[in-house]
Amino acid sequence: MPKTLLHTPLLLICLLLAGASHAQIMTKPLALPKLDRKPLYFGFHIGINTMNLGVRPADNPSSVDSVYAIESKAQSGFSLGIMANLRIVDILSLRFTPGLSFGQRTLNYTMRGANDTAFYNVAKPIESTHLDFPLTLRLKSARLNDFRVYVEAGAKYTYDLASKQGIDDNGATFVKIKKHDLSFEMGTGLDIYLRYFKFTPSVKVSWGIPNALVREDHTYSASMNRLYTRAVLFTFFFEGSL
Repeated sequence: MPKTLLHTPLLLICLLLAGASHAQIMTKPLALPKLDRKPLYFGFHIGINTMNLGVRPADNPSSVDSVYAIESKAQSGFSLGIMANLRIVDILSLRFTPGLSFGQRTLNYTMRGANDTAFYNVAKPIESTHLDFPLTLRLKSARLNDFRVYVEAGAKYTYDLASKQGIDDNGATFVKIKKHDLSFEMGTGLDIYLRYFKFTPSVKVSWGIPNALVREDHTYSASMNRLYTRAVLFTFFFEGSL
């Protein structure tokens, strides 16, 4: 018997099995079928963040005392908050996700010694406790059974509760950042529909727009022209449960 004749029934069997499994997948009852059709629903979120600073040094930082170089070191923190989702159309929604974020960044200064050949390092930590108010537009794919992917973009206003702006530091040389900040955000993630709620792991990046530096006369502040806030946020949303 020719090999092609042997292959034909095997191919037909494979196609029938694939069609049957596909039909089973497509006819599986959807979890939370009405959630995305609600005009408004709520939830909460928890996550971890990595905060950093974009540094723009003075035109000639070496002319400011003994500063040779400035680097920002990112550090991790955590966040939590609530969320509200306003449906615009099936694939587009407006989301408000206020929260509280805790984190820290460190500015590392490389300083020249007295003889201009020896160098030493000075670290200036900057702690932050943020009240975040992000507002984003989320564009979602068509739902595939109990999964859906999305991309989003928007803006975030931040009030830093730990900012030392306007506080007398009694001669200490803190690097201060401003209380108010405005950021542009972009992110992506995956909606996973479970029996009682929708679980959404997401990743988002944030770029501060205005200059966050509080200019002061001491070396560690005067050696910079601008500071910009930066952050990467890994967040887990639990939606439809409130």
